[in-house]
Amino acid sequence: MPHTPRQRPHASPHTRRFGRLAAALVAVCAVGGALPPPAGHAATATTAATAAGPDTGSPRYATNPGGRFGAAAPITVDGSAGDWSPGLVVAQGVANDDARIFRGSHEGPVHDLYALSAAWDDATLYLMWQYTNVTDVADPAQDYPQTGNGKPYAVDLPVSIALDADPAAGSDGVVGAGPDGVWGLRDAFPNAEVDHLANFSTVPGRGTPALFSLNDEGAFDHDPAHHTTFDEAGIAYAYGDELTVDEVWGIPDTGNAGYRPADLADADRYADLLDAGHDPAHDTVYEIGIPLQALGLTRQTLQDRGLGVMVLATFGQSAIESLPHDPTVLDHALEPYGPDASTSHEKEDHDAFTVPFARVGAPTP
Repeated sequence: MPHTPRQRPHASPHTRRFGRLAAALVAVCAVGGALPPPAGHAATATTAATAAGPDTGSPRYATNPGGRFGAAAPITVDGSAGDWSPGLVVAQGVANDDARIFRGSHEGPVHDLYALSAAWDDATLYLMWQYTNVTDVADPAQDYPQTGNGKPYAVDLPVSIALDADPAAGSDGVVGAGPDGVWGLRDAFPNAEVDHLANFSTVPGRGTPALFSLNDEGAFDHDPAHHTTFDEAGIAYAYGDELTVDEVWGIPDTGNAGYRPADLADADRYADLLDAGHDPAHDTVYEIGIPLQALGLTRQTLQDRGLGVMVLATFGQSAIESLPHDPTVLDHALEPYGPDASTSHEKEDHDAFTVPFARVGAPTP
């Protein structure tokens, strides 16, 4: 049965003279094009709280909660999450744990990943991820991120989906001598499990999104022979303004009041932020459909051996959030960003992702 999200009264958004409002509430795209990094790059579902591991920082983070790996389901990539059920969640985050809240809660857009879901059919892998923006209860004095400026699509920024489709292949994600990866993003995977990277903009239609695969040396590069545009691969993605869960658990605080990443380990500090008055109109979902053939898979191989996945949200150079959650996205959250000391160094640091990917279809072989 489709999941019906709990509705809350819509609060009128505050306004601010800087920034711009998103022109549309829903954008759907099956876009084509390997996109050079956008300007500014460095060459640049309520779920059981099963801990993903001892180093993930919160008792509410979970990878494959309840031993679930997604499921076969009829999904339409249209920016509406009505065909996604809570049982399809494969990675659970918490609200208000993105790097900006610890140093720059005045900033937008807000890339606060809350849950990642997965499904498939005979031809396609589907992923859906939920962004929350709980500034309205965590730091209500900050009006800027409570307008359209807080939406993930308000600014052209890259998203990267790391995929482990072949258990016999993998890379650390670094291009050439490094230290950066595809599109100059400052992300690495020391466990060398990544064999495909889907990179695209938060703004559908911007640039040329592409699916990158390994070269003959088992590494990523920018050679056109080793990536396929979304248009060529038949990859579609879409977003919509929606909340898909009945509870939004997080710590309603801000770095200006002493909130620190270490506080995420304290179970007693969490609250359901919907009960605290959070307005779901601030929240956003994204969906993507990736043909199994583009990953070298069939429905049977996906169900037999599974697939690993991690979604990374960035602020242009470096990841500031991930699902499953990895502590590397907060290890420099309290330090100043070079161009603007009022915001977090996480926007420009180098991150090494080492926590296990969420599994889709089956556990790790």
